[in-house]
Amino acid sequence: MKKSRKLIAMALALVMCLFLLAACNTDSDSDSGGGANAPAGGGGGSTPGAQTGGTNQPAAPTAAAPTGENIRYAETVDIIIDNTRIASLNLHNVAANNSPTNWVFNMIYDKLLISYEPGIYEPMLAESWETDDWQTITMHLRDDVYFHNGDHFTAEDVLYTIEASRDAVGTPAFDRWNDVETVTAADPYTVVFVLKRVNVDWFYNLAQPPAGILNERAMTADPENGSQIGTGAFTVKEFAINDYVVLERNDNYWGQPPITKTVILRFVPEPSARLMMLQNGQSDVCFSLDPVDMELIEQDTENFVAYPYVMNNPNGIGFNMDDPICGDWNFRMAVASAVERDEITLAACGIYGIPESTGTLYGYQNEFRNNNIPIVPYDLDAARAYLAASPYNGETIEIATAIITNIIAAEVLQQQLTAIGISTHINQMDPPSMGAYLRYGDNKSQMFLYVIPQNSLSAATYRNLVYPGASHNRTSFNNPEITAMLEQAPTVADRTERARLYARMQEIFAEDPSMINLFWLGQIAGCAKGVGGMHLPSDFFFDLRYVYRIID
Repeated sequence: MKKSRKLIAMALALVMCLFLLAACNTDSDSDSGGGANAPAGGGGGSTPGAQTGGTNQPAAPTAAAPTGENIRYAETVDIIIDNTRIASLNLHNVAANNSPTNWVFNMIYDKLLISYEPGIYEPMLAESWETDDWQTITMHLRDDVYFHNGDHFTAEDVLYTIEASRDAVGTPAFDRWNDVETVTAADPYTVVFVLKRVNVDWFYNLAQPPAGILNERAMTADPENGSQIGTGAFTVKEFAINDYVVLERNDNYWGQPPITKTVILRFVPEPSARLMMLQNGQSDVCFSLDPVDMELIEQDTENFVAYPYVMNNPNGIGFNMDDPICGDWNFRMAVASAVERDEITLAACGIYGIPESTGTLYGYQNEFRNNNIPIVPYDLDAARAYLAASPYNGETIEIATAIITNIIAAEVLQQQLTAIGISTHINQMDPPSMGAYLRYGDNKSQMFLYVIPQNSLSAATYRNLVYPGASHNRTSFNNPEITAMLEQAPTVADRTERARLYARMQEIFAEDPSMINLFWLGQIAGCAKGVGGMHLPSDFFFDLRYVYRIID
């Protein structure tokens, strides 16, 4: 057991180290503009400059699968999805907003752009693009792409997708295209976008699964099932709502063809059944094993391979900045100094949790993460000194929380704060109730322990946490200097300058934090021996187009 814990900790640590190295290299390199790696933020200087991008083929998301005359691949890969059912394959249905549905969207649709590294965009349906001001953007489309129904892909399909998505208020598709003021087709393979404002970060929207391009004829004929017609690497062969999806390889795909002929994504409600199906060979991949079962699979290296991945959202403490006690800097520093993250993480997540090791508050894989901010050290003497300088006078402080992981974390935090003389009460609630309880401008809590939403790997998602009035600014944080930089950042095309802005924002926040990260939730995809080809980013927009299983 101890050996297993060390192995998984090393594996997860290696994942993070590799990411941090990549992030450091990305953030320090200035962009010359153009090429397949042209980010949505290239160009020179602090104002938008001319930008181009594009090559003939999009890259595959993972290293090439092994080949050789003795290597054979399974025709079918069976995947057990996470704990969410696939209720709809319609981009314009609010029920289609969950992780496994987006995995399917990645397989049946192509987007205009694709991204395998935060802030770096490669061509997909758009071969190249240019802009002088990051408000008017011209994209040149491929002319060799066909939909699953045989229709030729053209600019008209892009226009239709945008207009139809604008009518689908409340859906992720609406959100991806809402920044577009006007869109026109200059010719059958050229689209001109005019955004409502200068926005370098807009490219991130185009590379996400909800930005898949639809077929106008199929959607008009059948508004519900017509949404299953895309240009992607797989076609929908069978769909049983809330149960399973069978996808079949598109042998006429314009891009790199998948290895696997059939991919099945199925929902299995019982954890014990998931493990049994993986162990007896009924399934090849499982994303929703219990932690105990994950460790069991991870130990059985003779029959299985375990792929670790980490949720991008921090799990941490928030302080109501409008509260006279919790809004006080000394009180917040007292809490930060009394927190022993390893103990909390192990209790809440077991061996699959990763304690925060820096002083920043940012997504695990977010673009421009600043890893050079020191963490507030665990020091009970310093904690007591901060507490003595605060307005706290023995009052019972509420800690609001939801979901079992954070309820356990709150219980350990409660014990740790008792050690320095802070009395607390844990207020448990369900997630929707907690969201209403912590509403910006009407936050009824004092402290809260929750999943801090960073569902996008774009740096722009930081705005949701710290901009006044933003949807996830649960702490009522308001720093004029950070606010000004958040307004400036979308207009800055130079990648190095943008990295500097976001790094400085994180430094300012760390000096007067309204939130403190405790841990990251790590997980394991349990797979049969020989499975590979999966791209598992922390935003959960998994790309399974090139999954394979080598058979003996």
